[in-house]
Amino acid sequence: MPAAAVWSIACWWNRWLAGMRAFTDDAVGDSRLALAGTFAGALAVRQVFACAVAGRNVLLRDERVSLWSPWTEAKDEETGPERFDVPDKLWLLGLGHLGQAFVWNLCLLGGSGERLAVLQDDQLVAEENEATSLLVSPGGRQLGRKKARAASAWLEASGWRTDIIERRHFGDIALTKDDPPYLVSGLDKVEPRLVLARHGFPYMIDAGIGHGPGDFEGIQIRTIAKGQAIDGLWGAPTAGAASRVEMLQDSPAYRELERHIGRCGTFEFAEASVAVPFVGAATGALTLAHIIRLASLEAVPRLFQIELGAPQMVTSAEMLPLPNVNLGSHEYLLGAARDSASRDAEDEVKRRRSRRPAIHSGGENAG
Repeated sequence: MPAAAVWSIACWWNRWLAGMRAFTDDAVGDSRLALAGTFAGALAVRQVFACAVAGRNVLLRDERVSLWSPWTEAKDEETGPERFDVPDKLWLLGLGHLGQAFVWNLCLLGGSGERLAVLQDDQLVAEENEATSLLVSPGGRQLGRKKARAASAWLEASGWRTDIIERRHFGDIALTKDDPPYLVSGLDKVEPRLVLARHGFPYMIDAGIGHGPGDFEGIQIRTIAKGQAIDGLWGAPTAGAASRVEMLQDSPAYRELERHIGRCGTFEFAEASVAVPFVGAATGALTLAHIIRLASLEAVPRLFQIELGAPQMVTSAEMLPLPNVNLGSHEYLLGAARDSASRDAEDEVKRRRSRRPAIHSGGENAG
């Protein structure tokens, strides 16, 4: 944060609506849904991050997104449902940056009843994961531990039963009727995604983020239904991809990074996704919201893209057909409605906002 920064920013959420605003005296709203709170916090941290990177004050913008239908324009009166379904069986593949962010959001959501999560990852927690992964605490106590076991500890504490597979999935694990119908993947490479898209899960929900310092805030979520054609789902690597990795590795910034964490860390950093915790947290919340819609027999788009720097500008493909069968879920009902005192406080906030000037703050727009 620049030393001369004099602005403040507040995040807010109202059931499925999430956003940030420049003034802190506004009511939060119906704050019972943790997913919206996570996304709102990620937007606010992103704004602070942008200011720190720019080295100057940036223009604060009020932002608003509906996690229930982020591909539509968010409206104050459309807060989303209080009652919805959450799957009781999930297969989570890839428990690095994005996979751990999904687990983190799943634990925050809470729930009850018999629930099963199959956790699949063959990698160990390394030093660089302490700064990028939400389930890895600093201090070195988890170094060398399997990532799947770190995720299992969180989920078991939240009431989920977990099965652990500590090997890669080559499409060679036969599915049974008792296996989870939802595959949630957070992988770096295109090739394993294609293998899994052909494997026959009723639904594969694949999350990904940008691949460099210029687009690391970009989020993509693909939903693949069983039997869907997968041609063109992911673009093939460009001919210059390898040379770009080599160029990045030879840059002064990566040479300095190599001095601290070794060549292996710099290669993965250059070739795969840039891992920033607030981007992962936002991606996990959006991915889980997609899955909740499917479990609630609501449609989702085949492809959804959003940029945290401009969340009102989204891209989405055509919607998948409406699910017609409940594949196993628990009903989730948010707590009792807000009391009259809370509604009176919100009315007072609206009256104060109506008297504000249209321009909230000065500065430059870094987004």
